[in-house]
Amino acid sequence: MNYRKEIDGLRAIAILPVLLFHAGFSVFSGGYVGVDVFFVISGYLITSIILAELEKDDFSLKRFYEKRARRILPALSLVILVTSFIAYAVMPANLLKSYANSVISVVTFTSNFHFFVTSGYFSTAAELKPLLHTWSLAVEEQYYLFFPLLLMYFAKRATTSPVDKPNKKKQLIVVVIALTLSSLLLSQFLASKHLIEANFYLIFSRAWELLIGSLIALLSLDKTKLATPLKSSLAMLGLAGILYAIFAFDHKTPFPSFYTLIPVIGTALVIAFSSSKTIVGKVLSNRLFVYIGLISYSLYLWHQPLFAFMRLKTLEEPSQLAFIIAILISFLLAFLTYRYIETPFRKQQFNFKKSTLTLAGYSTLFFIVLGLSGVATHGFNKRFDNEYTQSIVSSPQRKACHTHGTDYKKPSDGCRYFGEEVTWAALGDSQTVESAFALAKVLEPSNKGLLHLSFSRCPPALLFDTNIPGCAAWLRESVEYLKSQSSINNVLLGFRYSSFLNGMKQKYYIEPINHRGESLPLAETRALYWRSLTSLISELQQSGKTVHLLYPIPELPAHIRNILTPLSIFGGDLRYDINNISTRDNYLKEHQYILSKLDTLQYSEKLIAIKPFDLLCPNDSCPAVVGNSALYFDSGHLSIFGATQLVNNSSINKTSTRQ
Repeated sequence: MNYRKEIDGLRAIAILPVLLFHAGFSVFSGGYVGVDVFFVISGYLITSIILAELEKDDFSLKRFYEKRARRILPALSLVILVTSFIAYAVMPANLLKSYANSVISVVTFTSNFHFFVTSGYFSTAAELKPLLHTWSLAVEEQYYLFFPLLLMYFAKRATTSPVDKPNKKKQLIVVVIALTLSSLLLSQFLASKHLIEANFYLIFSRAWELLIGSLIALLSLDKTKLATPLKSSLAMLGLAGILYAIFAFDHKTPFPSFYTLIPVIGTALVIAFSSSKTIVGKVLSNRLFVYIGLISYSLYLWHQPLFAFMRLKTLEEPSQLAFIIAILISFLLAFLTYRYIETPFRKQQFNFKKSTLTLAGYSTLFFIVLGLSGVATHGFNKRFDNEYTQSIVSSPQRKACHTHGTDYKKPSDGCRYFGEEVTWAALGDSQTVESAFALAKVLEPSNKGLLHLSFSRCPPALLFDTNIPGCAAWLRESVEYLKSQSSINNVLLGFRYSSFLNGMKQKYYIEPINHRGESLPLAETRALYWRSLTSLISELQQSGKTVHLLYPIPELPAHIRNILTPLSIFGGDLRYDINNISTRDNYLKEHQYILSKLDTLQYSEKLIAIKPFDLLCPNDSCPAVVGNSALYFDSGHLSIFGATQLVNNSSINKTSTRQ
C-alpha cells in the first residue's frame, strides 16, 4: 500500500494525549483514548498490507510474523533491559516480584491478561507498574494471531472458486461485521455490569476497535470516490470526535463502551477520508506531526517506565514541571531508539546468522528466565534487608478467609479460629482482617473463638447496592447469620470508610448504584452510606450483640516497603521520617466526614469506639514502625504486629479477657 503521511500524523494525535494524561494533566482527562486511536490505525494498516499481498498471492504467515518481530521486539527488548536494571536497583522486593511477573507476560504478549488478573485490591498501584502500558501491545499481537488466519481462510476459499470470489469477500465482510458487533456489545455489557478490569484489558471487549480499522480496508472506504469538500468535512468531523473525547471524557466515562464509538468512529473517518487534498490531511502531514508519529512506538514504550520510577522515588505526586522534563527525556530516548534500534532492524541493516524468529525465540527465553529469577527469589528480597522487613506480614488467614466476588464464601462457612467456643465475630472489609486474627490470638488461651467475616472493598451496603459484585448480598447474608448465632455476643465492625466517601480522590473508589445500575451523586452517596452503617449497627445491637466499632485506620503516604527502602541498592537514606510518618491534621482532613459522623453516635457498654489513631499515634504523630517492627504490611492495612498493638492497647483486649 502507498505510504500515507497523515496516518503517521494521526499517530502523533494519539500518543501526545496519552503522555499528558499519564502525566496527570487534568485538561487531558480523556487522553487515554489515544490507545483506541492506535488500535483503529493498527487494524487498518495490517489488514491493508495483508489484503494487498493476498491479492498478489504473495502472503506468507511466516514473513508476516518476522516483520512483526522486527517491528516490535528490538525496541521492546531494549526498554525491558533498561527498565529491569533500574527496577533491580530501586524497587523494593514486593514491587520487583510483581515487575518480574510482568516481564514474563510482556514477552509472551499476555500482559493484558496478567494485569487483568493482578488488578485487585492489593496489587501494585497502576502508576508504579513500569510495564503496565504493554497491555495494549498484547491486545494487538493477540489480534494478529487470529485475524490473518481469518483472511487467509477466505482467500483460500476464493481461489478454489474464482467465479465466486466476490461472494467470498462479502461473506468475509459479514463475518467481520458480526465479530465487530459482538465485541462491541460485550464491551457495553461488561461496562454496564461494572466489570471494569475485564472490559479494559481483555481482547474480547477490545477487538471491535481493531476490527473497525480492518473494515475500512475490507470495504475500501479509503478509496471511496467522493468530492473533496465532502471528504474534507467527514475527516474534520472525525478529528473533532477524537479531540472531543480527549478533552471531555474522564475517569467516570464507562470505557470501553458505546462512548468509545466517538473516538473510534472519529479515527475511522480520518483514516478513510483524509488525504493530501483535505484540510485534516494537510494538518496531519505537518513534518512535526509526522515525525512524532514515526517515533510514537518508542515514545509510548519509554514514557511509562520513566513516570513509574519517578513516582516511586518521590514523596508526593511529582510536579507538572517534573513530568514535562520526563516527557522531554522520553522524546530523547524515543529519537535514539527509533534511529539506532527500530530503523536498522526494520530495514534489516544487521546481518545475523540466525533467522528473525529464532532470535525472537532466544530473546523471549532470556526474558522469561530473567522474570522467573525475580519471582523465585521473591523480588531478590535480600537487597534491602533491614531490621523491619521481617515484620511486614499480613494475616496468615487472609487468603483462606477473606472473600470477594459473586461466588463468595458463605457466612456459615466463614473461618472460625482459634478456640472452640465462638463468642466473637469480625465483620467488615479488608481493614478488619489482621485485627480479627490478632484478637483471635488474644482469645485463644481461654479457648474462646472468633468468626471471621470480611469481603474485599465491601462498604456497609445494607441499604444499597454497589459496583462491587457480590458485596451487598454477602453483607446482608452475614448480618442475618450473625443475628442467628446467639453464642456470638461481640462483633468487631470496621471498614475503609474514606475510600468510599471521598469519591475518586481515593484509588479504590466504590460507587453505590440505584435499581437502574446508575451511580449516585457523592452527597447522596454519603447520606445513604451513613444511614446504612447506623442501620447495620442497630440490627446487630438489637440481636443482643455488643458492637466494637473500628474508626478509620491511619494510612501511610506510600507502601510500607517503599517507605523502608533506601533510594537504591547503591545507598541513600530513607526518604521518610519513619517515626513521624503522618500527623493528626492529615488524619482529620482525610477522614473528616466519617469522623464527624462517628463522633455523633451514643457510645455505651453495647457500642464501644475503637480509635486507632489514639492507640497507635502518640503525640499527634503516627509512626510507620515501633521498635524494630512495622505497623503496616502495605500502605493502608495493619501488619500482624500493628493489629496486635491495636488490640492489646484497646478496650477489645479488656472485653475479651473478661469473658
